[in-house]
Amino acid sequence: MNEYQRYLIEEFADEYNERRMSRRDLLRRAFLIMGSVPAGLAALAAVGCGGDDDAATIADASATPSPATGATTTVAATASAATTAPAAGITASDVSFAGPGSQLLGYLAKPAAAGTYPGILVIHENRGLNEHTKDVARRYAAEGFVALAVDLVSRGGGSKADAAANTGALGSAKIDDLVEDMKAYAAYLPKVEGVKAGGIGVTGFCFGGGYAFESAIAGPGVKAAVPYYGICRLIDQLSTTKAAVLAIYGALDSRVTSQADRVRTELARTGRPYDVQVYAGANHAFFNDTGANYNAAAAADAWAKTLAWFRQHV
Repeated sequence: MNEYQRYLIEEFADEYNERRMSRRDLLRRAFLIMGSVPAGLAALAAVGCGGDDDAATIADASATPSPATGATTTVAATASAATTAPAAGITASDVSFAGPGSQLLGYLAKPAAAGTYPGILVIHENRGLNEHTKDVARRYAAEGFVALAVDLVSRGGGSKADAAANTGALGSAKIDDLVEDMKAYAAYLPKVEGVKAGGIGVTGFCFGGGYAFESAIAGPGVKAAVPYYGICRLIDQLSTTKAAVLAIYGALDSRVTSQADRVRTELARTGRPYDVQVYAGANHAFFNDTGANYNAAAAADAWAKTLAWFRQHV
């Protein structure tokens, strides 16, 4: 397993152990992330979540999605039905442009009024670009930013309604490919009409938080980054970032938050502004108001701090 595959397997194993995911769905996700039945079983065993009778179940689960996962229609095909209309004062639309390996897809939200605004990349969770992430982009637009919600399933044709399939595509993707795609998004956004010159911000959640760290390390032109509860794969290189980084964690999310002290140490070496916020009583994915771990108080405070960070540093 690479670092993100292990991260995803551990996350879903936690959901299974907390009785928020069926065994069948856990096995299907493991198969999709790892690419084969034996690899999926080995990955679950490696995180202490193996079972004696899983082989037949994972083979069956890999063939068809469970009823809860839905169909596999692309987001682009369902945009008119699934996307909430933008609020007054902002505009929003799907976008695409040529990337390093495929057409890169996304969702762009911006203030309707003419002007120049800071640009922010928004990176989705492991379930792909969905309505929640699009809503976050619209929230940024309402606050005076041009926000591009990226789709890191672009090389697979774009995010599907089947969230497990999106997770599988993200887990099986080459990390270097997704980093290159993030560089392309970071190069595209400043060219959008109305985006302030001089650099952009990037934020992301869970899986996307990891790629917010990746972008802060690898991405020229990234002036500020706010990763929410993401793993920092290249923590030894974090001290090289040129971005002002605000790292956000939940105290109950011990698997990810165990990196917080090391992240703080590495950021202190950058010479750039930094902060690390750990929210007491908050768990993984506490910002997502459509999920079971939503923590309204922590989310509101983190949002206020994030907006202030980007207004100061982008």
